[in-house]
Amino acid sequence: MDKHLIAVERWTLVLAALLVGVAILALDRHTAFSVSIGAVLGALNAYAQRRIGRRVFQTFKKPGAAILLLNLKMGALIALVFIIIKYLHVDAIAFIVGISVFPAAIVATAIHHALRPDSSEGNEEQHG
Repeated sequence: MDKHLIAVERWTLVLAALLVGVAILALDRHTAFSVSIGAVLGALNAYAQRRIGRRVFQTFKKPGAAILLLNLKMGALIALVFIIIKYLHVDAIAFIVGISVFPAAIVATAIHHALRPDSSEGNEEQHG
């Protein structure tokens, strides 16, 4: 499980860096700022997800505690999104594009692990 969370975090950082770079080069200042703030928040979310997941499973070894803490993290994320949009006056659409690096990284990680030749599921299909 830990390797998947690390992979999601890495993909999030790579996608965030690419998105911020493209936004700075191709978009106006306000929109690029909005995309960048969203991408940073998406990257922080991936980092928090990995840290909370690892710590809870090492400490409690109960999925209920992990679910509770991850729901609290999600509540904090929702509050941050509200505060950022309301008080930083970011472009909401550009911000959503930026914060979407996290779910895009989850999909990219899933595809990457599914297509790897050394994955256990791929080996079962080849031999079975």
